[in-house]
Amino acid sequence: RSAGVAPAHAQVAASLYIDNDVAGDVQNGRLGAGVSVGYYLDGRIGLELDGELHGHFFRDEDIASRQPANVDLNSDAALASGNLVVPYCLRGAAGTWCPYATAGAGVVYEIFTGIAHAPDVTGFKHHALDPAINAGIGVTHALTRWIGLRVDARYIRAFVDESSAGNTYPTDFGDWRISVGVTRSEEHTSELQSHHD
Repeated sequence: RSAGVAPAHAQVAASLYIDNDVAGDVQNGRLGAGVSVGYYLDGRIGLELDGELHGHFFRDEDIASRQPANVDLNSDAALASGNLVVPYCLRGAAGTWCPYATAGAGVVYEIFTGIAHAPDVTGFKHHALDPAINAGIGVTHALTRWIGLRVDARYIRAFVDESSAGNTYPTDFGDWRISVGVTRSEEHTSELQSHHD
């Protein structure tokens, strides 16, 4: 039995993006910003960590009944998830395009800030942490060997503890998100020992 060496190719990619919630139970037309870092093995499968900040997350009319009189209630959110990514890269005269499918799980951390507009009213701040899942598709296009563009569309579903009296948003919620960003990648090659007769 003799030993051979098989190269394993891995890629680390980081993306910065802006996004908009285009449909669902949250406010659309207000941009969020996020960052993701992924590790891809042999261009076939990857694990990605994603974090996003989003201002004015819920629609005012959906949370108006949850606030006292003379209080302006604003909502912000931070989203974090770990996602499995399955790309399929195509290389040709038009450059390198990598469509992909993705799915994962994480949390949505909501911040509700009540701003008092009357002398006898007290402002407040509430927090909520809800588990969430997501799934979607996207594509990256390589501009150079290291820099590319990325477009992503996914559905995010959060699960609210409806029995908790402290939740400012009372029910499960979901939304469709579209993001556009710039990605930076770097390839690594390691030597894996293989055996054959």
